[in-house]
Amino acid sequence: MILKILTRNKKAFAKYLFACTFFVTEVMFFNYVIARITGVAQTKDVRELWFCAALGIAALIYSAVIFMTSRFMRLSFMRDTILYIREMAFASILSKNYRSFGRKLKTEYISNLVNDINTFENQFFFSLLNVINNFAIYVVAVIILLILDPLLGIVLFVISWVVYGYNHLFQKRTVRMQEQVQQYNEDFTVNVSNTFSGLEILKLNRIEERFLKNSLKEIGKLERKKYHFFMFTYWQGKSMEFFGTVFMLALIYYVTGLFSSGYSLTRIMFIIQLSNFVIFPVTQISPLMNTVKANSVIVENMIGGDEHPSADDVKNDTGLPFYFEDRIEIKDLCFSHDDRIILNGIDLIIEKGKKYLVRGPSGAGKSTFVSVLSRVYDDYEGKILVDGTDLKMISEEDFNSSAAFIYQDVFLFEDSLRANISLYKDICDDDIIKAANSAGLDGFLSRMQGGLDTLIEENGKNLSGGERQRIAIARAIVRDPALLFADEITSALDEKLGRRVEETILGLDTTVISVSHKFYRGVSDRYDAVIEVSAGSAKVVPMAEYLQEAVI
Repeated sequence: MILKILTRNKKAFAKYLFACTFFVTEVMFFNYVIARITGVAQTKDVRELWFCAALGIAALIYSAVIFMTSRFMRLSFMRDTILYIREMAFASILSKNYRSFGRKLKTEYISNLVNDINTFENQFFFSLLNVINNFAIYVVAVIILLILDPLLGIVLFVISWVVYGYNHLFQKRTVRMQEQVQQYNEDFTVNVSNTFSGLEILKLNRIEERFLKNSLKEIGKLERKKYHFFMFTYWQGKSMEFFGTVFMLALIYYVTGLFSSGYSLTRIMFIIQLSNFVIFPVTQISPLMNTVKANSVIVENMIGGDEHPSADDVKNDTGLPFYFEDRIEIKDLCFSHDDRIILNGIDLIIEKGKKYLVRGPSGAGKSTFVSVLSRVYDDYEGKILVDGTDLKMISEEDFNSSAAFIYQDVFLFEDSLRANISLYKDICDDDIIKAANSAGLDGFLSRMQGGLDTLIEENGKNLSGGERQRIAIARAIVRDPALLFADEITSALDEKLGRRVEETILGLDTTVISVSHKFYRGVSDRYDAVIEVSAGSAKVVPMAEYLQEAVI
């Protein structure tokens, strides 16, 4: 996957590769100058020394030019690639359906988008640059050695591949350890985020010390994993340094015999340097390749390369259109979560235009029942037929455009009232105002000088609980849905506000399925029927019959 990302713009990638190989000319130039200067010790030629000094100055200037040119050519490609990965990772998260998205905590996704991409940015391109540069130096050094000393060139070429094979043995463990560091980093982020989210409760109940200890424990785990990874790569490098030392001793022994063959000190020095460039880049390439591979896995995990979604996890946007003109028929509906049966053998009918109140004891499966009907969960057994059409065969996009959802926890954007009701759709102000008035926001609008342009602060901090709920209701009304799902939307409201919100819901010209543990006499009894959920089963009870039987 990472190769596809890098080569999506082949021209830019070729330019990046070319820029990474610039340094080989600088390295060869510098070492040639050093070899010439070393040769002066043998020839005692002052003019040669001055000439080498001039070459040295030229090499320094050339090095600066090469560095700036290479960096300029590489930066745009690196920036565009990181931006593309961020966009892909974010798009991958947003494209998930409810069930697939819910497999991870929100803070884990944040950790992926921030920590993991930062890790990738800091490590991947640095390692890739050095892999390409070292490989280019290796190739050029082998070619020149084969020209200057064919036997030595062949021997070193064979040794270099033996060294590479030895280094390759560490790759799997390096990648695995990098993944563990990533996971512990993610766990730490989740722990801190949860602590900060509940900081008010911690302070009020004076239990900060306990959570501080937990946070320190998570930090300790993370740092130990990072330390183990560092030590493993460190000793891997040290083992290569030991091999390099042994190699240098053998090389020195070999080149001492070259003096008798008439080789100049300049040539011998250049051969020694080239020999180093055949072996040492290989010892560096393998650890760098391990880092490149480990960071590639990070990107694949973020974008979804490690996931193979089931049919239930894929949006069925090529399905049938959603038409609801008569009834929704539920047949032998069963749903389980983590091997626990929540809904078991439900049979009932929901008629178009009627209002249904879903009630039952806590933990009976009320919210799960609504989540299944609203397609949050698709992995149920049995049938849900909308005017005879299987719900699973209906386009999820078309279904969502025809249904509206109101939840207890209302999320509001830091934007205008208009944007929060229309949800950035192209809806005229008259329709938005009509929806706001129907939701009971007329008083709020009259008090606000900005009208629909009134700025809503972060998640509605400048609003009351009732106003927040009414904005959520206005969102639903402005869509003119065929189905409205509401889940405990009055649980956090006082009775006066709860009654007003309930009246608004009941006044809508749509089919309503509302979960509520509250029952407001004179208001809630206007529902057409109650769906009683108990111990995984459910039945429809007409409101008149429910009022006679139930003690409310």
